[in-house]
Amino acid sequence: MVNNNSNTAKVVIYTTQRCPHCKRAKEWLKANKVLFLEFDVGKAGKMQKRFFNMGGRSVPMIVVGDLQLPGFAPKQLKQALEHAGILA
Repeated sequence: MVNNNSNTAKVVIYTTQRCPHCKRAKEWLKANKVLFLEFDVGKAGKMQKRFFNMGGRSVPMIVVGDLQLPGFAPKQLKQALEHAGILA
């Protein structure tokens, strides 16, 4: 479930089109019914600049509230979502 409103998104995922880990992370979020906002940072632009400015070096980078999770580690992602009250 992709949320297109950045003001209400509690989960943001920075991806690129050819990233297999990004695809798995998005599938995991959808399977767990987590709304998220996705930004493709594979092309130069405002979101890519934002990604690099926040310390992004690899994708996926998943942001839950103020917490940045580089890569896709389902256990850590689940814990972060539970801590944020997004996942029960």
